[in-house]
Amino acid sequence: MKGKKSDKQERLRKAAIVKMKYQLVAGKLDEGFKMIFGGVLKDLDLEETEVDGYIERHAGEIKKICSQ
Repeated sequence: MKGKKSDKQERLRKAAIVKMKYQLVAGKLDEGFKMIFGGVLKDLDLEETEVDGYIERHAGEIKKICSQ
């Protein structure tokens, strides 16, 4: 069971990095991003609200990764 939780956390982390990196580079989340990110969410079996929650809880860490 622990492996599944860790796996989901890693998927959330990956999706959060994609979303924040795009927002930092483009300055906004436009329709093109939303269409592509929808596919990312589907592939990772996640909901955007889960990713947003992860970003809120780990914003400093994610920003640091995205700025490298």
